Amino acid sequence: MRRLCFLVLKLVYNSVMRICFIRSDKGYPDSRVEKEMYALSKEHEVFLLGWNREKAGEDVIHEKHGIHGKEFDYYLIPEPASYGGGMKRMIGPMKRFWKRAYRWLSENQDRYDVIHVVNFDTAKPAFKAARKFKKKIVYDIFDYYADSYNAPGIVKSIIRNAENKYISKADMTIICSEERKLQISGSDPKKLIIVENTPEDIEVRNDFVLDPSSVPGKPKVVYAGMLVFDRFLKETSEVMMSRKDIEWHVAGYGVLRPYIEECADNNDNIFYYGPLPYDDILALEKKCDIMTALQNPYVPNNRYSAPNKFYEALMLGKPIIMCRNGTLYNQIRIHGIGDVIEVLDVDVKTEIANSLDKVLLMRDRWESMGNTARELYERKYPWSKSVKALLDGYRSFLNAL
Repeated sequence: MRRLCFLVLKLVYNSVMRICFIRSDKGYPDSRVEKEMYALSKEHEVFLLGWNREKAGEDVIHEKHGIHGKEFDYYLIPEPASYGGGMKRMIGPMKRFWKRAYRWLSENQDRYDVIHVVNFDTAKPAFKAARKFKKKIVYDIFDYYADSYNAPGIVKSIIRNAENKYISKADMTIICSEERKLQISGSDPKKLIIVENTPEDIEVRNDFVLDPSSVPGKPKVVYAGMLVFDRFLKETSEVMMSRKDIEWHVAGYGVLRPYIEECADNNDNIFYYGPLPYDDILALEKKCDIMTALQNPYVPNNRYSAPNKFYEALMLGKPIIMCRNGTLYNQIRIHGIGDVIEVLDVDVKTEIANSLDKVLLMRDRWESMGNTARELYERKYPWSKSVKALLDGYRSFLNAL
């Protein structure tokens, strides 16, 4: 009997892995990181090692952050750096972050079994620590790095070769769509799984309070995400500033934050809510009428994009406006759940304005469009499918630990 109890306890113990996510920012608000951490926490212990770019200091900052009511440990390395400052300006801060991340992983090697690497910019210290301390390593590609930045061809080639080597060395690689297989075709992953950017099917709160100046009944367009140049946010803001028949509600952080704050300060129909936790982002989107997912296809990485906003619009049952790039935009046209704009060789502001007018004219159909979008989410893009792929992938490690 004692022997049986020992075997059961050993089985239970060995079935729980300690997973260290590593991210080149704070890891919140970060919809994909938060969803994956929460999903994995159903079977494993999960925490995050990240980078606080707004603070300086010698001591790693320990914080606790809630995801759907469950608390997670975040260990943040304070090292000042800008968002969207260009690759040259990031080299120094990035090297310092790598050095400090490796030191933390070394000093805390007994606290984790797996390092879950988010993107190329955290790979160097993570792979070095995994190799030295014999840990499993997962390489999660949110953005394929060589296609994410403007850089000379030789630099892109060097980065692409390095990233493909990391993919080939990882115990498991994660991509967000089938299309990304083509993007990483120069690598040879040992195990490849797809975890889509679709949101969890949760009961989204109704108690989010819009800005007091928002006018009830006036159509509300929402964008909540990274405030960066390749999302056509400046063009969208100029459209919004030119008309008073609609409102624009924005949340997030990034290099364009000061610009968005200025727009909100100077225009009665533009509202900025700052960075928000993911639950609040969904609650804000639920309160609004039209969502946008405008990613510039001139950026190579965006050609393989699977925008969170597309999936969130489906889950929330909202009309959405997207650019014609990647493949997901076809779903909008096929199912009639929004509008698709051209952004290559056209006046983007005119395209955005015309698209908004089209969707506004469909106002009496928003409910039926939302029902169609929701049905598409449940049938084709449920988060439960990605959770199963993620958990099954991690279960494959258990015998090797």
